[in-house]
Amino acid sequence: MTPTIDSDRLWQSIMDMAEIGPTPEGGSCRLALTSEDTAARALFLRWCKPLGLHHDQDAIGNMFLRRAGSDTTAPAIAFGSHLDTVPTGGRFDGIAGVLAGLEVLRALHDAGIATRAPLELVNWMNEEGSRFSPAMMGSRVAAGELPLARALAITDDAGISVAQALADSGQGGALTPAPRDWSAWLELHIEQGPVMEATGAEIGIVVGTMHARYFQITVTGEPSHVGPTEMNRRHDSLAAAAEVIMEVERAGLAAEPGGRASTSWIENTPNARGNVPHITRLHFDVRHNSQEAAVAMDASLRQSMSGIAERRGVRIDVNPYAAFGPIAFDRRLGALLRQKAAARQLTTRDMIAAAGHDSVFMAPLVPSAMLFVPSVAGITHNPKEYSTKEQVARGAQVLLDAVLELAGI
Repeated sequence: MTPTIDSDRLWQSIMDMAEIGPTPEGGSCRLALTSEDTAARALFLRWCKPLGLHHDQDAIGNMFLRRAGSDTTAPAIAFGSHLDTVPTGGRFDGIAGVLAGLEVLRALHDAGIATRAPLELVNWMNEEGSRFSPAMMGSRVAAGELPLARALAITDDAGISVAQALADSGQGGALTPAPRDWSAWLELHIEQGPVMEATGAEIGIVVGTMHARYFQITVTGEPSHVGPTEMNRRHDSLAAAAEVIMEVERAGLAAEPGGRASTSWIENTPNARGNVPHITRLHFDVRHNSQEAAVAMDASLRQSMSGIAERRGVRIDVNPYAAFGPIAFDRRLGALLRQKAAARQLTTRDMIAAAGHDSVFMAPLVPSAMLFVPSVAGITHNPKEYSTKEQVARGAQVLLDAVLELAGI
């Protein structure tokens, strides 16, 4: 008999993790490599210790917890997600995937089941990208998509580098980031959208991702006094940036249902009363199911920004600093997840992931798949983010069933 997930234990683990970095609204704030993130990692390790797992950590802060297999030559079956959150995060995004993976190992330990292949549970560093950009940093570096030296030099808004944050938190490991000896990668995640709830699907089989393109722009105008400077003599970087923001929103609205576009970060200089702003920086992204459509959105926005710059007498510099997808996940693994869900009498739905996930960077290296569980009302990156105990447990059970099939006994 396949061992059964302990839904109460899994749920309590999620609730206990939420006690680290709590927000007044009931959510979580654990930015990468902060004291809260470090405390979450320590709690995670304490939970892993009774299972006899081998812990490795690489130089970018990715955590790998390995359960030995009976075949010492077999590549591992790997699974996991991330424990870091956005500033206004909920209790489930990423966390559900790591702790469902932990529950898989706990259930196997309780049942005394040894697998032929090793199993490896992963907590990726800085998946969210809220403190250090780009997102999915740990998996990018491990996959060779972002050189380690470049990642270590990236700074947060306070000027603290990734290298310094790793040293301060004690989260830099001895391993050189690199692809690992895995034969499969699986990630459980909440949907972060309303589709599954609306359609009654209990397990989402993620067949691929959107194509996403990320940009930082710098709008450079001219400093002046808000009183004496007539409106038609101003070169206001913030006003120009406001037009860009609206253009980004219009691009996203025009691209639905297959596309999205969002401005998510702004920095303004001198940000002082009485001064016309002269340097404004924005981060925005465009994404679409079709790479060609995302490229067209990019081109259209660049054309709009050129017109804004000329009309307002400012300079707009565009830095396209990251991109991902589209990724097609492994069909064989998707079929396995579909089969395991059906064996548990769970309804499934094939889905495209609109958000970025660490699995995007694993897919080119190793057969990879994702499964979603529903998000109540589709709310995410919000303290109200919620999936029920039953929904998370169903996903964890499908994960466990698939891991056992892949690893063998």
